[in-house]
Amino acid sequence: METKENLALESFTILVDKGYHNGKEIQTCQKADIKTIVAVPEIVNSNEHSLSRTGFGSTTKEYLVSNFVYNRESNTYTCPANQTLNTTGTWHTKKRENGSHQFQKFRTPACKTCPVKHLCTGRAEGGREIDRSEYADAVEQNGVNYKANKDLYRKRQEINSLSRIFGKHIFGTIKRQWGYNHTNLSGLAKVNGEMALIMTVYNMKRAINILGMDELLEKLKAWKPDYKKVSGFAKTRSILRRYNEFCFLQLAEVA
Repeated sequence: METKENLALESFTILVDKGYHNGKEIQTCQKADIKTIVAVPEIVNSNEHSLSRTGFGSTTKEYLVSNFVYNRESNTYTCPANQTLNTTGTWHTKKRENGSHQFQKFRTPACKTCPVKHLCTGRAEGGREIDRSEYADAVEQNGVNYKANKDLYRKRQEINSLSRIFGKHIFGTIKRQWGYNHTNLSGLAKVNGEMALIMTVYNMKRAINILGMDELLEKLKAWKPDYKKVSGFAKTRSILRRYNEFCFLQLAEVA
């Protein structure tokens, strides 16, 4: 909501990596008239050959929940074997470390005699059960947006590649691997000086990894600074920063 106020826009489109795919946040954005294009995470919990803990079977790719069709008017699901899964309408609560959400359960008695049950579920007793989250409508709408705007999302990835080149990898290393997650000083001038030292160390370590210590020392001994190039590099960084800002505003205006 703060972004809408800062950009003075009633609505806009956001493009986000799949690591930020969160049903609650997607629903919040859509209710605020913000169109979401969040990359959909791949489903990787299928195994076509292994047995489940029960020794009965496991869910194969053909019977992943994404292949079950939701019928909005009747609030039912149709499975790949063309059977209908119903719900009692009761809302259940699923608790997580970062909160909780409501969901409904969908089942069908047809599982008992289904000839492909061993391909659909690892439960020898009972049958397949589908959970539908309270955020499912928003997540499904986001999926439609993503499939319809893959070219636009690829443009977002191009812009993100620049941020990775000029900072994402660097700050990830400094923060996670080195444990430098805060500054020891305060005030812009002091913090800039502290960060300059950290970046100098990072650049030296990168140079050692790429060139090796012996070659780096030889280059330092023979180095003669070219202040014109240094000035030109500063201008290039300024241009790239403005380019990133321009691209963000362009994407924000997409409706």
